[in-house]
Amino acid sequence: MWSGLKRAWRPYLLLILITGWIAACTGSTPPALTASLPSLTPTPPPSQSTLLPTPSETPPPTRTATLTPTRTPTRTFPAPSLPLITAQPPALTGLELPDEVQTYLLLGADREPPFVGRTNAVHLAIVHPRLAKASLIAIPPELLVYIPGYTMQRINTAYAAGDIEGVLETFRYNFGLRPDHWVVVPQQNFERLIFDLDGLDVPVTVPFSDERCGEFKEGLRHMDGFEALCFVSVRNSRDEMSLALRQQQMLRLVFLRMVEGGNLARLEELYVAYQSTVKSDLTLVDLLNAIPLALRLGDPQRMAYFQVTWNDVTRWQLPGQAEAAVFIPKPGALRAIMEQAIAFVSQPAPMSERYATLVYELTVSPTPSITPTQTLTPVPTATLAPTLTRTPTITLTPTISLTPTISLTPTITETPTVTPTETETPEP
Repeated sequence: MWSGLKRAWRPYLLLILITGWIAACTGSTPPALTASLPSLTPTPPPSQSTLLPTPSETPPPTRTATLTPTRTPTRTFPAPSLPLITAQPPALTGLELPDEVQTYLLLGADREPPFVGRTNAVHLAIVHPRLAKASLIAIPPELLVYIPGYTMQRINTAYAAGDIEGVLETFRYNFGLRPDHWVVVPQQNFERLIFDLDGLDVPVTVPFSDERCGEFKEGLRHMDGFEALCFVSVRNSRDEMSLALRQQQMLRLVFLRMVEGGNLARLEELYVAYQSTVKSDLTLVDLLNAIPLALRLGDPQRMAYFQVTWNDVTRWQLPGQAEAAVFIPKPGALRAIMEQAIAFVSQPAPMSERYATLVYELTVSPTPSITPTQTLTPVPTATLAPTLTRTPTITLTPTISLTPTISLTPTITETPTVTPTETETPEP
């Protein structure tokens, strides 16, 4: 079974720190949220006649501009190069995405660079930086989608079939937008990260067992790196959909650990430790500039968690392959999930006292030590409002500026992207 773990997903610290991409293990999709996108109504500057009006003058007309998804225009996608095993769905178009919103694609790969393999963890984060709202969408790796220029295949094979460009175009076709930023994390980092955090207290809501990992009973369990890896990689034969939800839950717990107690002060140190095995278009400066946003997203009410669930798909057996099943999205299901996620981040919400607590901890603890923190039990929606009582120890140490833009000169050099020399061929 250990070979199964080699195909498993390991989450990545940096993707969590930027967007607050944390997760709750739930069994249902959050209720629909009504999108409320603003419209712009600019008024033309006053002319001389406007400044000195006469009774016969008519005020200039007011023009109304409407926000449109300019980053995801309608386009023509390449035809499949291989025979289709099932009907190709139409491309998802027409999503309204405000210009301020940023999207991040989070992938967990089963191989280290320069090799390209499958991505058995697929998560999409939608973030509104000004409103400090974020939605995290968990996508099962067995979701059957159209990979432009290739064929109908599992979404976890898009990276092996077309590298990162192939994945971005796959999302443009099936989810209606092309992610602005991306992170690909190899499987070797996760176990090490959990050991660095002295383990995590994880609520197991759906029990399961594995020959290599043992039994995971329902209830709260303190997990070290190995156990946490099992938790996010073992497929539960009784509920195949639960894997993506467990990954989403673990992302949330790791993020909460990092934003608490001033642990974000270790960001540069951790970046140096993991940069050689991670591929991304994000830099260290991008991550440091995102610290204020990460602290604001530490308020659980500012996060929403969405999943592709059994209600959104049809389970289908692949032709000629025993025990190989995939999930075919039902018509309109992916659009509904995307619209709910976008609507959530577009709605302003007041900031709670939780943010002030996190800012204080980071300011007084620039060199924190990792200590166990309170674990929050996941719920179906982002309505978590934990009450955390803290007595921080103040030390006479330098303070950290929490202004949105941090100007600095990194002392490290990012490892250039290496052209892959080996590519895994996806299963038919």
